[in-house]
Amino acid sequence: MHLDNYTTADYVCPSIPENDQVAGRGILFPMRRSIEELIGSPLTPTSRKLRVPTFDGSIELGASNVLILLIAGFLMVTLFGGIHCTAWFFAFPTYEEQVLWRMSAAALTFTPWFGFLTLLLSGGFPVYAVLYITGRAILLVLMFTTLRNLPPDAYKAVSWTSSVPHL
Repeated sequence: MHLDNYTTADYVCPSIPENDQVAGRGILFPMRRSIEELIGSPLTPTSRKLRVPTFDGSIELGASNVLILLIAGFLMVTLFGGIHCTAWFFAFPTYEEQVLWRMSAAALTFTPWFGFLTLLLSGGFPVYAVLYITGRAILLVLMFTTLRNLPPDAYKAVSWTSSVPHL
């Protein structure tokens, strides 16, 4: 049916067809309805088809755009891990924490690239995802545990007025 055959009332207050009733569809109906909308089900009401999608994958990307997004994602992940590698020679409360930090920072930096290469060669990527998530979790815990042993200068009050010359 062409869009000119609809009135304003169809867009403002759409009628719900009988096959779109929540009753009888179960608790997962909202999720299933969203998936049906994403794949373009003919059962989707017109009012839902005409709304602006948000991050639903409806925009078709060319191969070059997908490649650019993939490379940008890998570069951002590498940069994120590299920033954590800058603390390689920082002082840590214990040697074990320093080694954990170094291993986790290296995992954040290089795991996505090793995973990508493994995916291209053999198709096994989930092991690297678990390693990356574990590295992120370890770094998060270490960030808070190293606050227990701050140097005495961290507790000194800063005289900000002496840093501003015109005060």
